[in-house]
Amino acid sequence: MKKHKTTLRDIANAANVSMMSVSRALRGGAGVSGDLRTRITQLAEELGYVPNRLSYELGQQKNTMTVGVVIPHFGNSFFTSILQQIESTLFTHGYRILLACSFNNPIKEFHDISALLERQVDGIIWAPVVYDEGRRAAELIMKQNCPLVFIDRKIPGINTDSVVVDDRHGALAAMRHLTGMGLRKIAYFGARLDSYVTQERRSGYLAGLREAGIEVRGDWMFRTGNDMIAGQSAVAQLMERKDPVEAIFCFNDMLAVGTELELLNRGIRIPEDIMLVGFGGGFESGIVRVPITSVHQDENALATAAAELLLTRMNNPTMKLPAVERVIPTSLIVRESTQRRPTVQSGEKPPANPPARPASKRKSR
Repeated sequence: MKKHKTTLRDIANAANVSMMSVSRALRGGAGVSGDLRTRITQLAEELGYVPNRLSYELGQQKNTMTVGVVIPHFGNSFFTSILQQIESTLFTHGYRILLACSFNNPIKEFHDISALLERQVDGIIWAPVVYDEGRRAAELIMKQNCPLVFIDRKIPGINTDSVVVDDRHGALAAMRHLTGMGLRKIAYFGARLDSYVTQERRSGYLAGLREAGIEVRGDWMFRTGNDMIAGQSAVAQLMERKDPVEAIFCFNDMLAVGTELELLNRGIRIPEDIMLVGFGGGFESGIVRVPITSVHQDENALATAAAELLLTRMNNPTMKLPAVERVIPTSLIVRESTQRRPTVQSGEKPPANPPARPASKRKSR
């Protein structure tokens, strides 16, 4: 049997007062004595009363004090850190988050956003999966006059706030690092989905080749996926090519981790045989057998800026403020995977990379 949910009426009956008095007491409103307020508060706690924000009881509540956060996956520390910082920032202003994960599925993403709008969230922070399918969901949000802030990714043509990292320049910095060491045969392992970050990082890779006067070769560019298994698969495809590469630039760190595992399993040394660069700068890239050089993105700055922009919109619903785009700079963390090791003397045995650990199936950005 379904248990009865405690309502304002139950508390009013127990206290022998009106529902209006109960509502005023619990909201801290005027017209209720201190003793009565204390008694009603104690009764509410004893009866297990939880305010129903969606019912707008007695028409007093103006908003739900909830914010929807939509992310593409939980695969690595990047989105975990973003969620923690968003929640921390919003909580200090009295908001709770309702979390939805699309798992890189645009159809699920649309339904998740529809569900958040049905629950009348006061705003949405969203990292869209892809352009075209995401546009329909974005237009739905705008029609509902629900404040929206894109985080990490955005959809061109949607006039709303966004906070992204400088993906293109970060990728270009990684390429300059590799070409600056005289490397010219550089492969790119990219994500399969056509998102904002996918296009920006691929653009940075291509710009790095052209800047160094290196021919762009389609057979060195792979649209594999964005997790460790995809990295292992991409290495297998790359090894089928007759012309070996000198370095691999990966779309993200988890892809780079899978790439490293497969290279080491095949007896390919890092960095002596192939150098390796990732993107993200999370802890994953620093704890593998050969720590991976990576483009670092500041998750806390990204999340804080997105939450603050949304708070501004929610606190000023009638003000027509122009859309704001904030771009968070990146930095390159150089680790062992791109550091040349000292040349061994004749007769000495070169140090071998430690054996690789088994791959997991964790997904990433």
